[in-house]
Amino acid sequence: MPKSFEDKSKTVLTTFESCNRDQQNEILIRLLLKCQPLQLRFLYAELKPLLAVDFVAYLPRELTERIFYYLSPSDLCKIACCNKLWRERSNHDPIWQNLCISKGWSSYGSDLMIERPFSPNAGTTATSPRYIAPDTPSNLTPVCKWKDVYMRAHHLDNNWITGKYTVIPVLKGHKEQVTALDSNHKVIVSGSADGTVRVWDIFTYQCLHIFQDHTDSVTCLQIKDNIVVSGCADSILRVYDVKTGRLLDTLMGHNRGVDSVCFDGKTIVSASSDKTIRVWLYHSGKCVHILRGHQDDIEFLTMYKNMAVSTSWDSTLKLWHLRRGICVHTLQGHSEVVYCCQFDDNIIVSGGGDGLIKIWDTESGYCRQTLAGHTGEVYCLQYNSEVIASGSSDSTVRLWNLQGICLNVMREHIGVVRCLCIWGPRIITGGDRKKIVVWDAKTGRKLNVAHRNPSLLHKLWVNDTRLITASPESPGSITVLSYW
Repeated sequence: MPKSFEDKSKTVLTTFESCNRDQQNEILIRLLLKCQPLQLRFLYAELKPLLAVDFVAYLPRELTERIFYYLSPSDLCKIACCNKLWRERSNHDPIWQNLCISKGWSSYGSDLMIERPFSPNAGTTATSPRYIAPDTPSNLTPVCKWKDVYMRAHHLDNNWITGKYTVIPVLKGHKEQVTALDSNHKVIVSGSADGTVRVWDIFTYQCLHIFQDHTDSVTCLQIKDNIVVSGCADSILRVYDVKTGRLLDTLMGHNRGVDSVCFDGKTIVSASSDKTIRVWLYHSGKCVHILRGHQDDIEFLTMYKNMAVSTSWDSTLKLWHLRRGICVHTLQGHSEVVYCCQFDDNIIVSGGGDGLIKIWDTESGYCRQTLAGHTGEVYCLQYNSEVIASGSSDSTVRLWNLQGICLNVMREHIGVVRCLCIWGPRIITGGDRKKIVVWDAKTGRKLNVAHRNPSLLHKLWVNDTRLITASPESPGSITVLSYW
């Protein structure tokens, strides 16, 4: 009677076990040589899981974490799903902190951990910006701090890209148009043609103080820490403490209305319709310099370290040394009024009514580049270490590199582009026809459009989580979009 398969296999295994290791190896080689290709493939598939080695279990923890250090966030999330040990090794603060730094999110280590959404009890919808932290099973260690920061920051970044925000109830109270707007990330400060300055809590959006000492329209203001300096059409600057609501100082000296003010915490610089710029010491209230030179009204004033640049309807820019009280350079090149400007130690970038943008050398005053392309007045511009963004009455936003090459012409606005802001990887622009547009700062690609404003928009303030706008229409109102 022939033997069954079980008997045959038992005989083979018994014979195999009775041999020594060398003999067993020889038997295996002979068996493999007798196998067909499909049988070898089947054998490989069966052996592969048995030969796999979990290197994380054998390598020192420090070496494993160093390997994980080179992985992308998506790869780290995938390996965290492999098993408990891999999750623990990838759940390591230095790994995720480095990823946050590479994204420019290191400042979120404290900000997003304490900030709460405007309606924390509200449910989430497809357009809700609210972040809900994932639950961690009780048998696993909690998500490390910097991984949590990364997840929150990624969620916030995605809200900006996809246009997920909450519209805060409109801040009302001014009887006339809002003429000035600023924030220190804790409060919003607004000035109005009704002669008042209002201070709003940026988290609760309640009006904390109303400053009513002005005798005419408030034309400009700037806040630093808890101190706000306001300029008025009555020619007087006033200094307030937004925490206590007290008037700290009154600065008198201009002969006509104050049009622009800059404040860095130590020095106050003001420009007036009397065509002068005054430099004041904050702590004493003393005017230390009166700067003269413009032949027409001063349009714009900006400050950087111990320097200031003023632009004028006389088509020039002037670079001033504030400590010495002298004009360092008079920059001539525009053929019409210069509306906007930004500068640092190396360059001065200006935009004018002639539709041109000019890049000047700060040290020499020499015009390095003239950027032509806009067909209307350039009302706003801003630059960072890589690009210059400009907005114009021709309804376009243009993106340039610092060598003066136009990278993109961004078309979405209808009417004048009145204000813009480069914030991290995004450009936010505002103008007529209820449009706020969010763009990618590197490519100029349109990310989304928000239609949440009155027909005109002339003031814009942006931080990581909020977009704050004001309209020149009466009565004055302030709109806040929260992306968190």
